[in-house]
Amino acid sequence: MLRESIYIKSVGSIREIEIEELKPLTLFVGKTASGKSTILKVVVLMRYLYKMVNIRSYLKNAKIPKSPFRFRLDKLLQDGMKELVTKDSIIRYKVTVDGAEYSIEIAKKKLSANISIKNKDLVFFKEAFIAETRNIIPTWMSRVSANKGAKLGFYFHETFSSFDAATDIIDGLNIAFLDLALRIRRTKYGKQFLISSIESPESFQINLNHASSGTQFVVPLLAILRYYAHEFSFKEAFQRSVLNYLYEQEQLSRFRPEIEQGDLSKYIHVHLEEPELSLDPNAQRELISTMVRQVFYDHAADRELHLLLATHSPYIVNQINVLLRASYSKNNVPYPALNPEWVDVYVVEDGTISSLMATDNTSGQAVVNTLRFAQPMEAIYKEYQEIKTE
Repeated sequence: MLRESIYIKSVGSIREIEIEELKPLTLFVGKTASGKSTILKVVVLMRYLYKMVNIRSYLKNAKIPKSPFRFRLDKLLQDGMKELVTKDSIIRYKVTVDGAEYSIEIAKKKLSANISIKNKDLVFFKEAFIAETRNIIPTWMSRVSANKGAKLGFYFHETFSSFDAATDIIDGLNIAFLDLALRIRRTKYGKQFLISSIESPESFQINLNHASSGTQFVVPLLAILRYYAHEFSFKEAFQRSVLNYLYEQEQLSRFRPEIEQGDLSKYIHVHLEEPELSLDPNAQRELISTMVRQVFYDHAADRELHLLLATHSPYIVNQINVLLRASYSKNNVPYPALNPEWVDVYVVEDGTISSLMATDNTSGQAVVNTLRFAQPMEAIYKEYQEIKTE
């Protein structure tokens, strides 16, 4: 059993937070600029480092003493993170595997990642980041030949690369809650992304970059999630990370693995900024239900998916309660059941976090305390009532 924890101090607007266990579904909610995305970027960085440490340990344990990986903190901090991580910052990430603890730390702008992981504790991580700028992808892909060498930031290009890889393999995607279908047409000039109705495909067909903004946000998100749930090949990723290096260094003959790559536990972590962008309230609710179904139920048997997301949406957070409620139901319900042990919801404010998970006094069931999300509507109604029109 693998368990992750993280401690972050003095990184951007984050004063000090500690999460004793990162759950498979972890949500961060809060005001704009509260630090939600900063937390996501710190977590994905530390998970990436842990992935690299695992590969380095795998090679060392297989009699390959020279590692292909050299960690330089200044090269790892992307898109403004270099300014947020200062000499006062402390980041401590710990993984516990069946009682054994492995830690990576950043302090005083120095990285401490010189750890060796035992064969029995080795895992294979894959980190994906889906940026809030994902709606640019359709336009970017339609004009990519004219933008060679152009850059829109590390996290955008990470998202773009995942979508590009996904659409190299999948032929299409149905988004039932929008009654939309994505179809991918491959030509000698590149890929064409076509949107039509699922129910009436003959009624209209348009290019993705001409679709609504909500569609342009949702399609890359769900295509990437589908890809990592089913089509992403750990074997090919392993070859790129390990075997190609050994071949180039003429060290394949020395390679004596004590554990096969196929026997490693495999985790895919998806880090997602603002899934709700440009979607109406009902679509936001349907989206989180769709993602929960994909992450926990509809994926290949050789992997475990985790989802970490930053959101402003009260509809998404309240829908989590519906999915939690479904786990207690004895009847068939149209919602994927969300085991309370899989989820945590944190509010980010004043540089700290607090969990919104609670227990319902009447039923004893796990719930998210969503009372704070009703306050803006109550304030609006109060102001409306206070305006005198006579």
